Amino acid sequence: MLEKQFKPEILYNKVVHFYMDKKGYSKDKANSIAQLVVQKEAQRRICKNEKCKHFSHDHIRNSETCLVSDCECNKFTK
Repeated sequence: MLEKQFKPEILYNKVVHFYMDKKGYSKDKANSIAQLVVQKEAQRRICKNEKCKHFSHDHIRNSETCLVSDCECNKFTK
């Protein structure tokens, strides 16, 4: 089973609108928070194996095998 591909622009827009609409933050403050959230989510979804560094959606979740053909990674490392 494959994981959905990470789309940072969608997450970014949702975070900005949440902080502006629900929390009443300024546009600049909401943008800076959204940048931090997107960076953290992107890092969370990258394989920690030094040989790999591909996103989790490039791995098969059940066997945790990398889908990139020339990659030496044989297990997704969290």
